[in-house]
Amino acid sequence: MESFFSQKRTWANGPYLHFIAVLDDPAYVAFTQAHHDLLADYGDRVGIVPAPWLHWTAQGVHHQLAEDQVERAVRAAREAARQAAPATVTMGPVWPGPSAVTVAMYPEEPLAEINALVRNAVSTVPGVQLREAGDRYWPHSTLAYYRSPSVHDADFNRRLRNIRPQRAEITIRRLLAVYMHQDLNLGYYTWTPIAEIPLGVTAADAAAPEVVCGAPESTATYRSAPPWGDPDAEYEIEVGRLAVQPPLSDEQVRYESFVSRALDDSTYFDDGEPPLPKWPDPVTTACERPVGDGACGSTRLRVRGSWTRPAVIICEHGHSWTDTVETMREVILAAEPAQ
Repeated sequence: MESFFSQKRTWANGPYLHFIAVLDDPAYVAFTQAHHDLLADYGDRVGIVPAPWLHWTAQGVHHQLAEDQVERAVRAAREAARQAAPATVTMGPVWPGPSAVTVAMYPEEPLAEINALVRNAVSTVPGVQLREAGDRYWPHSTLAYYRSPSVHDADFNRRLRNIRPQRAEITIRRLLAVYMHQDLNLGYYTWTPIAEIPLGVTAADAAAPEVVCGAPESTATYRSAPPWGDPDAEYEIEVGRLAVQPPLSDEQVRYESFVSRALDDSTYFDDGEPPLPKWPDPVTTACERPVGDGACGSTRLRVRGSWTRPAVIICEHGHSWTDTVETMREVILAAEPAQ
């Protein structure tokens, strides 16, 4: 037997980005608490996970990331999670392992699919290195971590097996992107939330249009007149999600400048035509309003403004911020094409 937070498992430079499901369903909380009297007999030799910190880890990143890498990873995971579906699983039985007491999660297949989606998405972010996947994904939740190698003896194993509370059925509908902490003083993991990530497309999202704005020819869009109606007419557009083009790189700016001048003067080829740059994929806009220790993270938005006024973006929780006139114009064009 061994302590869970051994030298080989202790993080040198945490906290690290993780994608988890918070398992705060009352039925599962009651299931775990049925074991607490036994675990309490072992005092500080075990770290009993309290209800607020019960979780399932869909995917962890076990090295430090820059802020922009975290943002890209969260956005990639959110996009991938739209292809998933909420998972209903049974929690139990309990497994007394060599370094922790874990709780089984069945069926394993839907959780393995969520893990694969998130893992593949996060792997696309440059600089992210994930631990090698096992031959078979093992979904589980931890009830308690051993803080001493003297915990797991035959008596402990026997008493734990004899408890056998009724198993709990729960439904996991969303993940949480977090900065995961190893709290060595308490003997379990805690976290700071970053953003919520729904599994699948919600009914509200499905009813609202998906607006993708930003394209190589966006310069022409910004300079054009409104395609219909009064330029001061107010629009309020509800979007299931708003995807925008990242800022142009120097090569992209040079290419747009070349195209613009070539259109004005067909003899403009003094420097030769620059190579066509690769435009990055649009990224989903998420509310970054601070909430608690993290950020809101909502991607269900309303965009309000006109052809001549900046976009005001409001998330489903009422947080708002102001974007540009150019963004408002592209939202109008994308959401309501000219007739």
